[in-house]
Amino acid sequence: MIQSFILTILLSINIQAAVVKHETVSAKYEEFPLREVCEKLGAKNFELISAKSSNEIDCMGKVFKTIDFCLQKFPENKSLTRALIDEKNKVLKCESASNVTLYLSCDQRDAKYCLNPKKGCEDLQKIYAVKLEIAHQSVVDKTLNCYFSKPLGDFDATN
Repeated sequence: MIQSFILTILLSINIQAAVVKHETVSAKYEEFPLREVCEKLGAKNFELISAKSSNEIDCMGKVFKTIDFCLQKFPENKSLTRALIDEKNKVLKCESASNVTLYLSCDQRDAKYCLNPKKGCEDLQKIYAVKLEIAHQSVVDKTLNCYFSKPLGDFDATN
């Protein structure tokens, strides 16, 4: 199970951007069967369920963003960061963390993120730190640095 989870993370990182380093602080994971995810998102047929991409699920031909399930399930969770599909175990993991640090290589493929660090981190926030706020963004040595955290005053909350 751990190997599958690590593979899922590596695949999502490689598909999205050339992430050099991705760190979370106080990460927690809630797991849900893919069938439940499809049902909650409005699919009617559950015969074939698979990962369409690192952040989309295919429920018998209907494609949904996986983060939408987590946002519906945990609307008050201010530390919700992303949704991860573990296809081997047929579960969706909703990840929460108090902080996320992301380092992205400014190579030719991902230069668009580095031209404007604020916009680059805003775009990456939608993938890696949905409910967190951008606390810092910079480009140093051809690496985009994004630091996301819970809003000030929310660190004593449990979610």
